Amino acid sequence: MRVLPTRIALCALVFVTLADPRHDARSSTHCAADAVISPIAGRLGWFDVRTAAGSTTARWPAASPEDARPAYVIRALDHSWDADGNAQTATDTLVVPQGSTVRWQLVSGLHTLTSGKDAGDPDAGAGFDYLLDEKHAQFDSTFIAPDTVNYFCFFHEPGMRGVIIVTSSAGVPGERLPSRLAFTQPPHPNPSHGAVSFGIGLAREQKVRIEVLDLLGVRVALLHDGPLAVGEHPFRWRGVADNGERARSGIYVVILRSGAMTIVREVSVLR
Repeated sequence: MRVLPTRIALCALVFVTLADPRHDARSSTHCAADAVISPIAGRLGWFDVRTAAGSTTARWPAASPEDARPAYVIRALDHSWDADGNAQTATDTLVVPQGSTVRWQLVSGLHTLTSGKDAGDPDAGAGFDYLLDEKHAQFDSTFIAPDTVNYFCFFHEPGMRGVIIVTSSAGVPGERLPSRLAFTQPPHPNPSHGAVSFGIGLAREQKVRIEVLDLLGVRVALLHDGPLAVGEHPFRWRGVADNGERARSGIYVVILRSGAMTIVREVSVLR
């Protein structure tokens, strides 16, 4: 990862384009405070930044190769990072194996992408420190060693913080941890004359509820309701309802819920 010398302290801003004609002067009230940015002569893409908090130097991220297809994407929304499909997660968490490339992708707003836990972190900006705007909307980074990488947006903390957990690639060759809550194995066999097996994966520890419902939305069986650790977890429904009776022939749905996320898979039972 590239190391930059300074920390960006801006998000809502006024561009003063004295030396770079590609950008018109503009303003935004999206974030918490205004900042003035002046291009640094002879250093295209670098800016002197003045904010209510003081002065610093900022830069745009370099353009990603056109053929780059990162396996993991973290979206920058108005007031949150989103890698797990839940924009309400307090500290967005992404688990990746070493060697993975992660892309931060601007969806809306103007944001800093600053390494560190928050603005009070003495190492804030020591790993990376970029401005994401509409013309410089993404930043790719490849993590080659196990690590824990914290990052935040200066003007949206504490609500806009995230962490990437880079794990060792030891284990099954080519095995990849899930980037978000998901079915890692669909219900099988399908159709089934009895038991049904499936797997789910979690990128972070979280509370999960797994149920089997009929097509009328009536619960047939509750398989799990509680926290699960990071990683992959196998589950098995014996084809039996909570009352001990065998489920009748028909179509059922296995529902995986966590927070605002709901994932559904169908399974047919034949008797």
